[in-house]
Amino acid sequence: MPAPVRLGIVGLGKMGLHHVRCARRARGVELVATTDSDPAAAARLDDASSFVGDLDAFLERCDAVILAVPTNRHEELGVRVLEANRHLLVEKPLARTTAECVRLSRAAEERSLVLAVGHVERMNGAYRAVAGRVRSPRFVEGHRLAAFDPRGTEVDVVLDLMIHDLDLILDVFRAEPVRVDAVGVPVLTDRVDIANVRLEFQGGALANLTASRVSRTAVRKLRLFQNDSYLSLDFQTQTAEIYSRDANAAPWGVTREALASSEDHNPLVVEHEEFAKAIRGEPSTLPSARDGARAVHLAERILASIEERSARWHGSAMETGPWVDAPS
Repeated sequence: MPAPVRLGIVGLGKMGLHHVRCARRARGVELVATTDSDPAAAARLDDASSFVGDLDAFLERCDAVILAVPTNRHEELGVRVLEANRHLLVEKPLARTTAECVRLSRAAEERSLVLAVGHVERMNGAYRAVAGRVRSPRFVEGHRLAAFDPRGTEVDVVLDLMIHDLDLILDVFRAEPVRVDAVGVPVLTDRVDIANVRLEFQGGALANLTASRVSRTAVRKLRLFQNDSYLSLDFQTQTAEIYSRDANAAPWGVTREALASSEDHNPLVVEHEEFAKAIRGEPSTLPSARDGARAVHLAERILASIEERSARWHGSAMETGPWVDAPS
């Protein structure tokens, strides 16, 4: 059996602590170091012996690094990790912009290092259960709603939450949309907090996605409609339902198949194990840097559509005035 990958985690916020817990359960990795720009973050660890305050000293201990810091620091810290010849898994999104994604990718390619992105929903039991059953969907509908959390508000909700579903949509369709039509508004921050986008693909297939970080109830669902079947995925419960046309089923000719992952299936643990496989040169289902860059590029197109619509609306409001007198 090969030696475990010596893993380090940068960032001990909410997501970083999840990674710490899951790294201790994952096969093929050994958590050897943690670090954070705030030394006081060490107190958040159950065992602070892994904490290293200096980033260079931290990198000396590791073969590979998971970067779980705010998105606006992904490029800066990611390039530094790669320049130290360490494999890297970046929490989603890969970076703020396509240009930043390209710089990260080049730094990895120049050193023949693994650079991956943490689109963890690919590891979700619901998605894994139906991935082999998706065949040219004609319509996809997704809702990803969450209560407000200051974490992640350095970017718009498109890069914060919707990015998960953008990655899944690109994986499902294996193509870029030919048309993007989006709307979004700030609510509790000065960035877009709730957004909806309609994506049209070659041949007329459509995807309609909504993301909100100002909702009361958490929802993470995706529904796919294709010839002869309808697939409903719940990422929170890691369950799926498939409704298929069946001429022998009464009364409507539809059969229902319920799918669920095992109770101990942890997508983040699987992500760590797939990272280790990729580092060892084994087949891995981990989303690549190219996957991450494609999702960020689509997010940029969506944000550009939102800005264009907002500009048109404000221009129209300025021309007509903010109000109309009521008829006498």
